[in-house]
Amino acid sequence: MRFAILAMIVCCGACSLAVELAASQVLAPYFGDSINVWGVLIGMVLLYLSIGYVLGGRIADRHPRFWLFFLLQALAGAWVALTPAVAGPVLATSLHAFQGVAGGAVVSTFAAVILLFAVPTVLFGCAPPFAIRLLLPRVEAGGRTAGRVYALSTAGSILGALVPVFVTIPYLGTAQTFAGAGLLLVLLGVGALAISILRPRRAPAPERGTVRAP
Repeated sequence: MRFAILAMIVCCGACSLAVELAASQVLAPYFGDSINVWGVLIGMVLLYLSIGYVLGGRIADRHPRFWLFFLLQALAGAWVALTPAVAGPVLATSLHAFQGVAGGAVVSTFAAVILLFAVPTVLFGCAPPFAIRLLLPRVEAGGRTAGRVYALSTAGSILGALVPVFVTIPYLGTAQTFAGAGLLLVLLGVGALAISILRPRRAPAPERGTVRAP
């Protein structure tokens, strides 16, 4: 399961950046692509990730289960894959709801980003601290484990920044980028979830100075 966890971390990093870039394309026809829109999008994504880091750490400490880790990311993938199907009505409603309001475009962007991207991005943020908790065999190895997880997450983010810009968005389209990113997480999450349920791992009783990951 160690390899599956690390693979999921790479995929989460890639998908989080891919979703952010694809989101800019979804928002542009309704709110434009001004620096204000980008500021709202980036700021809210960072906020959601921060919430996810805190939430993921708490969940992992209370329920350090392999299946729960993969389930959360599979749910994030399913949400991302379905985003293109609901984006149009959500964005149109958000745009019309704040017409005539001072700063209505910015407020509408806030509302749209919250409705469409809050849930999956928070779940993406849950992944690194949860993975560290599951992978941490000894307290003494905490620094190495955390460094490896965040390095792989960043490597995935680099792929998530480059592949959509140069490949999927120009050649396949925004909707397909969402669908591909989401399905990647769903397939990996469901596959690893099935393995963790069918072949549960039983860790030995932890020694002093160790952290157990059931």
